[in-house]
Amino acid sequence: MNKENKIRKELEKVLLTYEKPSIYFEKLRKDNKLKILYPEINDLIGVIQSPVHHPEGDVFNHTMMVVDEAAKLRDKAKFPLGFMYAALCHDFGKILTTTIKEDGKIISYNHERAGLKLVRKFLKETTYKDENNLRNYILNMTELHMQPNQLANQNSKLKSTRKLFAKSVCPQDLILLAKADALGRKVEQNYSVKEEYLINGLNDYLNNKEINKNDKL
Repeated sequence: MNKENKIRKELEKVLLTYEKPSIYFEKLRKDNKLKILYPEINDLIGVIQSPVHHPEGDVFNHTMMVVDEAAKLRDKAKFPLGFMYAALCHDFGKILTTTIKEDGKIISYNHERAGLKLVRKFLKETTYKDENNLRNYILNMTELHMQPNQLANQNSKLKSTRKLFAKSVCPQDLILLAKADALGRKVEQNYSVKEEYLINGLNDYLNNKEINKNDKL
């Protein structure tokens, strides 16, 4: 087995079987191997975040909490491996976009899109060449990961959720990723209201999709 295949197999095992995948990455960090095996993940270390929204600390800490939350949800995902990859990659863009404004506010505008080039680089090293569907799924999930919670926070109309889910390769998994992202921080919150909003939006989208399909018959 060559080096690339070994890394791919090891990462798949961690993401699909570990109760807390963060333990694996934390050990690599401690042993100074994280920057060698997964440089994009290592680069998350020290990337600051708003202490109001992310009291857990830097983007690495947040990502570790998100992958652990995602591990609790992966059995519900339609594509567990891609779902776990997306949880791991979702904030790569903060490496490129994080800045501090004059008033001290920490921002990372458009990080969900800016990070796609880093995600592609990471996936080139950690997936097989023929796994195009997996890579497309992860890229789509990464690009859209902010939007479910944004719509829920704004209590947006169904038209907005329909538009979002129409762009998603897997709306069900996108909702799970949004949940993991929201819970992967040291902020006590009840996610049930947001989850109910998103599930209602998903049901509306699926019902409308079926109606439109039948109308075309």
